[in-house]
Amino acid sequence: MTLFRRVAIVAGTAGLLAALASTLKAQTVQGPHELASAGGPVALRMMPRGTVLQAADVGGDAASVLGFETQRVISAGETLRAPAIAPAAIVRTGDAITVRVEMDGITVTRAGIALGTARIGAPVRVRLGQHSLSGTAVAPGVVRLP
Repeated sequence: MTLFRRVAIVAGTAGLLAALASTLKAQTVQGPHELASAGGPVALRMMPRGTVLQAADVGGDAASVLGFETQRVISAGETLRAPAIAPAAIVRTGDAITVRVEMDGITVTRAGIALGTARIGAPVRVRLGQHSLSGTAVAPGVVRLP
């Protein structure tokens, strides 16, 4: 190969590399904070399954998902939406809970143990002494019996 041809190839390669470098500089890489400013709620960090979302975990429209729980591993920069997140459970298996029964304007409460995990409005079994009954989770640590 002649010297002239080698110089032409090297010059061409250098020109190609320079063009590629300027193209890459023109492109901006967005991190989670920049993505969050674009709109919906975005994870600001990697979160394992079962993480209850706090303000420090979410960018963008954080208010709409605060208190929700991750249903799987969430990556930093990922948009937070169902089914990856869901409302957090308010009653968990083994929790000491208050069981409430309301009839004809009278409310009776008693301590019990949750036999399952439930979100608000979901059915859950509870233990009262030697008996187990089905109720509905109505508030954190409170189950209403029918």
